[in-house]
Amino acid sequence: MVAQYVPPEDDYRLSGEDAPFLLEDLRSEPAPGDGPPDDSSSDTVLPEKSRRWLVIAVVAIMLTFEIGGQMIPGPMVRIIETIVCDDYWRAHDASRLPASGHVAEQQCKIEEVQAEVTTIKGYSDFLEGLLCVLCAIPYGLLADRYGRRRAIRLTIPGFVLNAIITNSVLWFSDIFPPRAIWLASLSWTIGGGPTIVMALIWTMLADHTTDSTRAILFFRVGVVSEIATFLAGAISAQLMTVNPWIPMMAGCGFVTIGLSCAFFLPETLNHCVKRKSPMHGVDQVSCMGGLNVDEESSYSSAKALPKQSRHRLIWGKIRRFLKHDIFIFDHRILLLLFGFAVSELARGSSGFLAQYISTRFSWTLARANLLKSFHTAATIPVFLFLLPYLAKHVLHYLSLRGRDLYLARMSIICLAVGSLGVGLAPHIVFLVPSLCLHAAGGGLPLVARSLATALVERDKTARLYSTVEIFQSVGSVLGSLCFTNVFTLGLKLSGAWIGLVWIMSSLLFALVGIALMVLRV
Repeated sequence: MVAQYVPPEDDYRLSGEDAPFLLEDLRSEPAPGDGPPDDSSSDTVLPEKSRRWLVIAVVAIMLTFEIGGQMIPGPMVRIIETIVCDDYWRAHDASRLPASGHVAEQQCKIEEVQAEVTTIKGYSDFLEGLLCVLCAIPYGLLADRYGRRRAIRLTIPGFVLNAIITNSVLWFSDIFPPRAIWLASLSWTIGGGPTIVMALIWTMLADHTTDSTRAILFFRVGVVSEIATFLAGAISAQLMTVNPWIPMMAGCGFVTIGLSCAFFLPETLNHCVKRKSPMHGVDQVSCMGGLNVDEESSYSSAKALPKQSRHRLIWGKIRRFLKHDIFIFDHRILLLLFGFAVSELARGSSGFLAQYISTRFSWTLARANLLKSFHTAATIPVFLFLLPYLAKHVLHYLSLRGRDLYLARMSIICLAVGSLGVGLAPHIVFLVPSLCLHAAGGGLPLVARSLATALVERDKTARLYSTVEIFQSVGSVLGSLCFTNVFTLGLKLSGAWIGLVWIMSSLLFALVGIALMVLRV
């Protein structure tokens, strides 16, 4: 592929997101001869109207995928609970089994049943998260090498296989033990699973935005995503009262439809976005393939380099890696990375919220999931009104870094106190305001990411984000494993100890709070 090059005097630096790994080496190498670009890999500029419709299509696919994904977990827990409950009473007191149907849900809130449900679902989430983390890097490299469309298409067989294994185990519960759903995690070795899908969707959105519009678009998409998540959770909770299999299958259908639409998307890897040069006022083009380009000059790609220069490329990679990644060891960045990992670990308690409410307050899982969806909805005004108001009218006297730091501190206080209130709440009346306070801290990841971005140079942003994703993924996987065992322990201790998982979450958030308090920007 022949890429175009903008001279450095235009003051249009390449960002870490867009810069090729061997840029400095390529500049120093002579071009043996530029041939015509391959149609399959050449950079193209989409018209504004086409680009806008493509962004809308990608957002629609993301929302369809998220709606389906949000509808599945609640019904799945209820189905697993039904199977485990029937098996338990069949072995201990068969007289409780009705002539037809299943044991009443109220009789399934005993410690033995809930502990097994927690083990099955918790370890399932842990194994799936672990496989997604392990597959994220190779499939991410594949997307950069062969294109986003091919990579997202490759995820479809994995999702289909996952749905077949999970639904078969739960439907034929008289043949398969419920723990057999752990095998479904192996399906994420095909395509990389939900982590890769969401990463590719956000990347495809980034492919068609300029630096000035990217943050605005991501913020709007995030708000719409929260609204869709709330509606999907509420609808799923209502359908569960009829039959949990209805939202379960509907969710699988939404996921399949959303991913199938990716077959009709064009490739975005080498698409370019026109923008104005800040100094010369002329149209230039930004390509996700690597470089800011104009219409006149070019240099050859790495493929055109002679073989005897390969060792120089290897050394160039090492030198460039050391040069660009040393910023991670800044004590401020390390504190924020610690905060990202530990806060994501603490968020593992949210996966047990519906089961905690159902067990602690003797609610049905349908009602508990409905309350959980309202907890999600409570974060929407935080993003739309609370954070912008605080930044603009209350903390306006601070620098941008100072505002982000104070917002992060306020958010972590809300999360810590809210989590403690959820864990200690003796009645649902005290639980609801605690959940609202917890939701008020929902902007922490966004604010912390903004603060971390402000602490590094622009050309290191992509590497920073990659590091953040790795730390968050590790925290998420450890959270699934850790809180599964903590929640099981709380069930064994019974009583107020059922909220132990949220008390532990509060302590972890407090640990992040200490890190933010000692941080100076």
